[in-house]
Amino acid sequence: MSSIIKLKRSSTGGSVPLAADLVVGELAINLADKKLYSYDGTNVITVAGATADALTTARAIALSGDVTGTVNFDGTADVSITTTIASNSVALGSDTTGAYVSTIAGTADEITVTGSGGETAGVTLSLPATINADTSGNAATATALETSRNIGGVSFDGTGDISLAGVDIAGNQDTSGNAATATALETARAIALTGDVTGTVNFDGSAGVSISTTIASNAVTLGADTTGNYLATAAGTSGEITVTGSGGEGGAITIGLPTDVDVAGQLTVGENIVIAGNTHIDGNLTVEGSTTYISSSTVHVDDSMLKLSSNNAADTVDTGVYGKYVAAATAKYSGYFRDATNGVFKFYDGLTVEPTGTVNAAHATYNLATIEAVIDGGTY
Repeated sequence: MSSIIKLKRSSTGGSVPLAADLVVGELAINLADKKLYSYDGTNVITVAGATADALTTARAIALSGDVTGTVNFDGTADVSITTTIASNSVALGSDTTGAYVSTIAGTADEITVTGSGGETAGVTLSLPATINADTSGNAATATALETSRNIGGVSFDGTGDISLAGVDIAGNQDTSGNAATATALETARAIALTGDVTGTVNFDGSAGVSISTTIASNAVTLGADTTGNYLATAAGTSGEITVTGSGGEGGAITIGLPTDVDVAGQLTVGENIVIAGNTHIDGNLTVEGSTTYISSSTVHVDDSMLKLSSNNAADTVDTGVYGKYVAAATAKYSGYFRDATNGVFKFYDGLTVEPTGTVNAAHATYNLATIEAVIDGGTY
């Protein structure tokens, strides 16, 4: 079934809508008189039925001045005027935009220009008999290398002498400090750890050493030899948590929930919660998060009005309802929404980008949907 659009209408002959009956651009029809009316913001006008379809006498529409052309028009059809730009009517600079070359001048001893230019004339560019050459820099008398070179870590460009540091001319080296003394102990020495941590190694100074250590059994006393908190005992709370087991160094405890769990205050669950049976909530239910999934065949809501965007502090997000469907193995979305940019309600389908706070009406897959409905403007 296609949509039905009923204009604002009257079946009374001679009845003309008042300005108060219409908004600007709205149509109204008198079925008895076969006349169509609209409102232009000032007057109610007749747009069909009693208006002329053509002029009694055709009129010439002519263009004059820099652009000329003429056509006869009687209102029966659209017309096209063939235009001609008059010769010498466009002045460069005053009638045109953009850059253009008005004059060409040469440079002494470099380029010579002959000719006056003009609308049809031209100019000739040539080189003079004598051309000045650039001998700046090292082109004539070089006193330095054009490109510096690296010698032993020192940059050299030829402008002066260089000096290499580190070793003197005779090849003498610095032997102060430990450079001339022993590199190892004459007799290796044992380094030993005793007490709660034990270990030993021989050291003669020829290389670094690593001592393998061992902590003695029962050498660390919790509380006395350690820092930080540790669990000494674990106890449950009646109706909330059960604890079984003695704990201790080799023992274990088991923590669980009783058959009936009592929560006196607020219950906060940081991870997912799964409830196998029915859930009954007597008070208000507040659900926070970015996404809420409801997987059920039937949803019952007692309220007669469904409120969306309840936290919308400004007219910045689109408000509506959308659904997902799959066509040719591609997920698509369709729905309706109020466009926050202009306040217009729109129906759409085929969109491959899932709507979030706004519907991407500029996307290539966005299409206005076909609606089957009866749109009734009422009577006047």
